[in-house]
Amino acid sequence: MGNPDLWFADTPADLERAKALCTGCPVRRQCLAAALERAEPWGVWGGEIFERGAIVSRKRPRGRPRKVAA
Repeated sequence: MGNPDLWFADTPADLERAKALCTGCPVRRQCLAAALERAEPWGVWGGEIFERGAIVSRKRPRGRPRKVAA
């Protein structure tokens, strides 16, 4: 499906695009189950983002969070 680097991107926006592409995939469940079994270290598998072998809801951008003005 297109550029394989998208499934291992650094930016949250690209990872969300990869997740969206997984939505209609006929092997999505099998892909996710296999990734969980292997404890994939990173990337998008079965429509989920993996980091250090676990599913994360979203990837945060690098760097420090912006300060909120008081």
